[in-house]
Amino acid sequence: MNSLKEEILYFFRLGVHAADPNSLFEDFWEEHSLLKETFHTSKKNLFVFSVGKAAYPMAMSFVHDFPIKNGYILTKYGHLPTEKQIIQEDSIWKYREASHPILDQNSIDHSNEVLNLLKQLGKDDRLVVLLSGGASSLFEIPIEGYSLIDMISIQKRLLNSGKFIHEINLERKKSSKVKGGKLLSELNSELEVYTFVISDVIGNDPNTIGSGPTYPSENYFILGNLTKSIQTIIHKAKQLGYQTKCISDTWTGSVEETSYLIEKEFLSAIESNTEQMVLIGGELVCPVNGNGVGGRNQELALRIAILLEKHQVNRNWVFLSAGTDGTDGPTDAAGGVVTNNTITLMKEKKWDPIVQLEDSNSYPILKDVNALVMTGPTGTNVNDILILLVEGSES
Repeated sequence: MNSLKEEILYFFRLGVHAADPNSLFEDFWEEHSLLKETFHTSKKNLFVFSVGKAAYPMAMSFVHDFPIKNGYILTKYGHLPTEKQIIQEDSIWKYREASHPILDQNSIDHSNEVLNLLKQLGKDDRLVVLLSGGASSLFEIPIEGYSLIDMISIQKRLLNSGKFIHEINLERKKSSKVKGGKLLSELNSELEVYTFVISDVIGNDPNTIGSGPTYPSENYFILGNLTKSIQTIIHKAKQLGYQTKCISDTWTGSVEETSYLIEKEFLSAIESNTEQMVLIGGELVCPVNGNGVGGRNQELALRIAILLEKHQVNRNWVFLSAGTDGTDGPTDAAGGVVTNNTITLMKEKKWDPIVQLEDSNSYPILKDVNALVMTGPTGTNVNDILILLVEGSES
């Protein structure tokens, strides 16, 4: 069983690596050589503002190709290298961290700081905005009449509602001074602005990614999304002999709906004697119904453990659901990974999985049976990856 669990973790890491900013920028510049040339030949001063959970690696990937005059990185706590957290700035960069998924005072203070810097740029400058998931809470300046407490209350209500991300970000824009293209209106009209994005939004809607601070804009480019990750996993799985089935790479179902779909696919998979992989990519919707600790991927993993345990089959299986950014909800886990032994282990440790599920308390119970996916910050963010592996049968 350990080998099957190790294999599913390998597939997940493979998918995350496929969305690495270095890889995405390399592919992008190969396809946009003329744009790359304009950056090399431009005489304008280059300023980079990188914001989101992938802000630091995106910034370092960009400056690998182009020298810049100054830059500002705003990312989630713990997502900067330790030395950058300590020094906070050098001759080129300012390194800042704030709270995610709920904003804090640093979100507002740092956002005001970078906005003041951006307002100084003019016709002799070129601004590059590097945008990744998490920017909606990290980069925020409330409009007049809204306090930090108001903004925190709004964000908590929205995130616990079970709404889709485009609905959440639409609401966020109403109280923001910088979302929904409003950042552009704060800047010099003669300033050239280019935006490069790693999309964590199904359908890659620029209005929704990071709440669209620089959209609409003609110089707006999406570097990558979940599709490349899913394709990479499938390609490797086939090489290793798995019969693969990808349900979707744009999935937006609820955790409950998704769990029943996975159960159905599991029952179909065990009808074959060959090794089976079922793969889904997307963003789960998960209303918070209790007072526990967890995330949408952890809750789905717990649901799957409960559902599949009742099907007594002589086949080992393992299921993983995890966020490619390394973060699932307000926890330090990326998600959960469960096997046909998980429920037995939970009961041996006196847990009642159903009670914990009803209290939205997936994190502690999964942690106690070593069923969390722990990656730390991955440097990218392209939604969730769900994988079911079923081992082959001899007969």
